[in-house]
Amino acid sequence: MELQHKITSVISLILATALIFYSSTLEMKSTESAEENGAWYNRSDTIYFWYSDETMSDYVNKAAVSFGEENNVHVLPVLITNDNYLEAINEASIENNQLPDAYILGHESLEMAFLAGLAVPIDDPERKCNDKNFSQAALNAVKYNGRTVGYPLSYDTCALVYNEDYLHDWAGQKALAILKGEGESFVDGEYFEEIDQLSSDGSEETDSQENASADNSSESSSQDAASAEPEVNYDSLSEEEQAAVLAAKTEEVYQGAIPETLNELLTIADSYSAPAGVDGVMSWDVSDILYNFWIIGDVVSLGGESGDDRANLEFNNTKTVNALLRYQYLHHFFNIDSALNNYDKVISDFIDGKMIFTICSVDGVAKLKEAKENGSLEHSYGFAPIPEVDDATLSRSMSMTEVVVINGYSEKKEIANAFARYLTCEFSSELYTRSGKAACFIGANDGYENLSVFDTEYADSVPLPKIIELENFWMELEAMFARVWDGEGVEEQLQGLQDTVRLFFTR
Repeated sequence: MELQHKITSVISLILATALIFYSSTLEMKSTESAEENGAWYNRSDTIYFWYSDETMSDYVNKAAVSFGEENNVHVLPVLITNDNYLEAINEASIENNQLPDAYILGHESLEMAFLAGLAVPIDDPERKCNDKNFSQAALNAVKYNGRTVGYPLSYDTCALVYNEDYLHDWAGQKALAILKGEGESFVDGEYFEEIDQLSSDGSEETDSQENASADNSSESSSQDAASAEPEVNYDSLSEEEQAAVLAAKTEEVYQGAIPETLNELLTIADSYSAPAGVDGVMSWDVSDILYNFWIIGDVVSLGGESGDDRANLEFNNTKTVNALLRYQYLHHFFNIDSALNNYDKVISDFIDGKMIFTICSVDGVAKLKEAKENGSLEHSYGFAPIPEVDDATLSRSMSMTEVVVINGYSEKKEIANAFARYLTCEFSSELYTRSGKAACFIGANDGYENLSVFDTEYADSVPLPKIIELENFWMELEAMFARVWDGEGVEEQLQGLQDTVRLFFTR
């Protein structure tokens, strides 16, 4: 196979290094007698399990020990940190040299692994891979050509994080304006009205949707205008009565303050009189596609739901133009300089109280918790789904899923399959606390604060495609987003991306 011919001689060094890792990564459970230790080494079967992320060591080692004791087998975890991870697996498999019987792999590499014989359909007699145990996004991530070729282990995706204190402060400002009959500045504006007119395809269905949207907007604006009428004669109340009425109204407004659409988010940004020290209402890492993809996730198709269908590639259309024009508008609105922004800075600025909203990945949960505990984050905060693009277009984040794969070259597939199932299902509630990664198994994250929002986002996310020709697609997409952010023409940029993708398939 073509992949097999691409292997380099560096594998000898990799395998030599792996032997060192055997002793360093395998963690034995402490025992009270030499007989118990001897029983471990005398177990009848041994399988090798490879992984490439050092943060997984504690989780994999603990699972290996637990599974081994329960099933009287020996699981040897091996940490391989070489960049050519899949090629190292391929080389070891061909030479039958302590090959991995199972291993962890990014789901986007499943097609390559499958075609090289390094991944086979799982044996799932208990039907663990079902929609009761895994979200559709997780099930899609392990599908290739209609077959399930791995067990979903962990995921990463994005969610909105907000400063509760600032949002409550904004709610207080709006509540006071309502009580005084001065709430006009808090009425939703039609921020994207001109964009909608430019991107309309003129179809009857689109026209009816736009009319309905306009009607709803008009109705919403009328309701907001009506709410601006003073509910009580606020100025005639005593200070104590004013405080009580304002507190109650503030809580009422705050209950609906978390923005559900971009329009609502911009209304907050447009109307908030922020305190000193706040640099802006929102900022995020606009240079990384992981934090940007949500705005087009609902209007593109990158290989279908499972990301493996070459006949189902659609990203250059009117809806994508519409979404990217909104994205470009956000640059003018929030004035974020991509050259001065990166993820670590954005999180640091949020911790320092310089903004109300940002977008973070799963690692943000631990980072903010640590900052809160050590006192560097003085404000309260919360997580929420990313606002919808508009009433008709969802925001769907990009997701990356790590899966456990059974090596087609293994002679111990049954044991390897059982361990893969144990690692991703039975033992999954230990994953976050031991690795900082969110588990795909439904319910495994329930004991950890703030992960439920990410579970929700992941369940409707768009997985990276598995198509080999699109291996570099994400770099091209990220570069296109950067050019759109800096003001380049959206339609021209999409056409350029489409031309590049054609080249991917013709090389």
